[in-house]
Amino acid sequence: MLAGIVLAAGVVLAGGVVLAPPALPQAPAPPARCQETLREAGVKFTAWPLRPSRMPNGVVCQAPQGIAVKRGPKLRYQPGARVNCAFAQRLVRFEQIADEEARAVLGSPLRAIVQLGTYNCRRMAAYPDLVSEHAFANAIDVAVFVLANGRRVEVERDWVPAGQPAPRPASQFLRRLTRRLYDQQVFSVVLTPSYDKHHKNHLHLDGAAYSVDGT
Repeated sequence: MLAGIVLAAGVVLAGGVVLAPPALPQAPAPPARCQETLREAGVKFTAWPLRPSRMPNGVVCQAPQGIAVKRGPKLRYQPGARVNCAFAQRLVRFEQIADEEARAVLGSPLRAIVQLGTYNCRRMAAYPDLVSEHAFANAIDVAVFVLANGRRVEVERDWVPAGQPAPRPASQFLRRLTRRLYDQQVFSVVLTPSYDKHHKNHLHLDGAAYSVDGT
């Protein structure tokens, strides 16, 4: 899985031949009628015009058609999620799946999520040579799910690794949710506390051009 990241980011040596590096990573282009589609889906947002900035390695941190999402069709974002428009469309599908799993496993619809961050013009914490999808407002870090009945599912407290039994409903919810988010490619990268210490208290979800199953 990690090899996919390396191949996407730097020079590759194959059989003694030096291959030219691919284009620098960049933010995804927004689909046609992106903001109109979000409004039709019930997303409440305001414009968030981000001025592009260039990192020392030449990568441009930017968020095409950047928006600040206050709430989606199902959930309120605490705080509001500042993302690119293409990623906001992923969040609509994320909300639907998260709400389905909450109803099925926990017996209550979801009301909100607490997120730790979206846009941040930086490199990856674990791999400093690589650019974080946060640099394109193409990622979100989710720490807490708040249900309509007042119950809270906290990633740091309730996550159980896949190889261990998950007897509590909260742990089952997180396991089922992250599995679906990756298998259905709602997000191309799904990182959990099982992935490394940098994700001990949140789910990192992004829309990178490569895929990483960190469930």
